[in-house]
Amino acid sequence: MKHYLLFVVILSIQLLITVNAQDQSTRFEKQHHSKYIESHLKQTEAMLVKSFESKNVGIVSSSVQTLRELEQIFPKHEFSSLLDPLIALIKNEKGDTQVRILSAIALDGLHSDKGDRAIYDVAKKTNNQSVKDICSALSIESLKSDVVSK
Repeated sequence: MKHYLLFVVILSIQLLITVNAQDQSTRFEKQHHSKYIESHLKQTEAMLVKSFESKNVGIVSSSVQTLRELEQIFPKHEFSSLLDPLIALIKNEKGDTQVRILSAIALDGLHSDKGDRAIYDVAKKTNNQSVKDICSALSIESLKSDVVSK
């Protein structure tokens, strides 16, 4: 009977430790107040849209990189208001190469059909070889199916 009672006590302690560990905040949540950040994502999106329109390449590339980081932090958030501005950035033949590449990567991270089509179109039509290579790599499955259907 003592062994049974000891087994139940040890099992209870182990279960309590597991439950307590699941209630702990992550390091990111403690450092960055992610609940606060998440509640302001719509405002952040609006500010990013405005900064995408800037004439300063540094501001635009920094904003696209910020979006990429937000995609990783909040993978369930859609960021749908940023699709069209990102598409405009990658399709702009006169735009900065780095901005276009970062935009393609960010657009790919949004996992949308509209964004994937835009990346595929740029891969087929752009004159910039660097952008073409990145977009081709990001849309390899679409390019494969295009070759098979011809």
